[in-house]
Amino acid sequence: MRILGISAFYHDSAAALIEDGRIVAAAQEERFTRKKHDASFPRHAIGYCLEAVSAKLSDIDHIAFYDKPFLKFERLLETYIALAPKGFRSFQMAIPLWLREKLFQKSLLRKKLAEFDEEFASEKLLFAEHHLSHAASAFYPSPYEKAALARRALDPGRSALARHAEEPQSEGQIPGKLSALRAGGAARGRRGMVRS
Repeated sequence: MRILGISAFYHDSAAALIEDGRIVAAAQEERFTRKKHDASFPRHAIGYCLEAVSAKLSDIDHIAFYDKPFLKFERLLETYIALAPKGFRSFQMAIPLWLREKLFQKSLLRKKLAEFDEEFASEKLLFAEHHLSHAASAFYPSPYEKAALARRALDPGRSALARHAEEPQSEGQIPGKLSALRAGGAARGRRGMVRS
């Protein structure tokens, strides 16, 4: 079985090809375009992966996109509502982009994949949860058969912005965060940072 994984439209677009459970090719789009953190559709990276196994896109069993746009949008709205009125300026900037482009990534991906290969069957396109994609990208290339996954990968229910406010923002904050957790709760400071 061949599975092509795609990351695109955010930053560092890339593609990886798995064949019978083994990674056979992977590349970031910026390696071909020379654009740092290239967010475009990873046409060159996909081509590189397919060329590695002498295949066409229509020969691939499944194509997995790293995120679920509607789920992400729902979490984004929940976060903005929970933090209102703070973040209104960010909301004003983000929502038009989401309504114009990001909500329709499924259509855009289908279109781009069909341009890549006319025989592409759109039902092969699957979407994964963002945090599980991160966990999978760490676990599957490892030599281990079992692994403990961090809570954020297993419980992606909290929004990214809410999690960001709870996580240490630098190595210097880690001891304070650990102390707060040992004390039975996070001692909240300004902007959700932990006081040490």
